[in-house]
Amino acid sequence: MMLEYEDITLDPETHRVTRSGSEIKLGPTEFRLLSTLMEKPGRVWSREQLLDRVWGRDIYVDTRTVDVHIGRLRKSLTHTGGADPLRTVRGAGYALG
Repeated sequence: MMLEYEDITLDPETHRVTRSGSEIKLGPTEFRLLSTLMEKPGRVWSREQLLDRVWGRDIYVDTRTVDVHIGRLRKSLTHTGGADPLRTVRGAGYALG
């Protein structure tokens, strides 16, 4: 099932992401992160929720790792221009839109 948000399209079957028609190359972690955020645009996900969904419950990863990957995702999404679609909610987490 294709996920779409504004000018961003994510195809989970082919692992392709496009923004305004341009393909965006993402690593597997950034892809899973974007996929999670695109499931419910506007929803604020805490770092812990993102860790569980993207990395899995059985893996111990520092919550700051989420920040690093959000930064990489942001860079990839704005590489071809366009506004940053990711929103940082202080003390709460991250949201798309």
